[in-house]
Amino acid sequence: MDPNALIACHDMSLAVSALALPVLGYFGLCGIVAHRFTRTRRRCPVLTDHDAPGVQCVRFPARDGRVSIDGWYLAAEQRMGAVVFVHGKDSCRGDELKASTLALARQMTASGLAVLMIDLRGHGTSSAARLTYGAREQHDVLGAVDWLRAQGHERIGVLGASMGAASSLLAAAGDPLIAALVADSAFTDFGLMIERQYRKLTRMPRCLLPGALALARVITGVRLETVRPLEAAVSLRGRPVLVIHSEGDHFIPAEDARALAAAASAELWITSGTRHLGSYASEPAAYTARVTGFFRRHLLIAHDAKLPQRSTLSPRTAPSRARRSAEVCS
Repeated sequence: MDPNALIACHDMSLAVSALALPVLGYFGLCGIVAHRFTRTRRRCPVLTDHDAPGVQCVRFPARDGRVSIDGWYLAAEQRMGAVVFVHGKDSCRGDELKASTLALARQMTASGLAVLMIDLRGHGTSSAARLTYGAREQHDVLGAVDWLRAQGHERIGVLGASMGAASSLLAAAGDPLIAALVADSAFTDFGLMIERQYRKLTRMPRCLLPGALALARVITGVRLETVRPLEAAVSLRGRPVLVIHSEGDHFIPAEDARALAAAASAELWITSGTRHLGSYASEPAAYTARVTGFFRRHLLIAHDAKLPQRSTLSPRTAPSRARRSAEVCS
């Protein structure tokens, strides 16, 4: 072979290698970022002997059929209104508001509302899954709605926190069976949120973000940048929605709450909390009274006004206790 041709081939190989190494390095770093975005850090729910009485462990499928969801069910005397508690990223049932919420749940059951506290997919003891920031987690919320309907609950509300609030907004937009919604510390748009928090969360150059989002789509099957609870909120106009946010939240700013409330024509409560999901911890009594009152008003009182003859229903219409598919937690 011509020596000049050999030299040319060698030079071309060096040029290709020089180009390939940075590209491989870029996508390698993007893969690390995508993995961080989509992984969960499991925290298993803890139920002490003191908290266990009256709490039933339940398991049911998410509505998309991909995973099984675990939860705690607290029954109320009347089988009408029920509320689903939905936690945020890296949390679990019973710790939805960065503080134990069993006291809040028991207050609701004492007021006549049943409560179902769930572990989203990839969290707690539910099935393993990658994070999709509401795109698929909304089906876990809808699975909880299906389970509560099977137990005979006619009016269902949802209390969602952070990513759980985003998931709940998406779920409610897709299903009118969710009759009332409280969204605490929700983001409006995943793309905007990750732009704001990218450097703090990853400590990586911003130029990696587009590649990381592309690889996250490969990993999860979801374009995370299209997760927009604000668009879902628009479709909730006319439905009871309460938006809650801490004024001092530096992770998701209170402007997101104001935008969500305006989009949904919702009730807005900006609290004096100083951190993300800080409203309940900063004002537990006021939070309990306001949220419980909201759900009672829209799930029990409004329902009773529409059905004045409810007490005359035949016993055959009452759900069988065998359909609960639940056991007492230990």
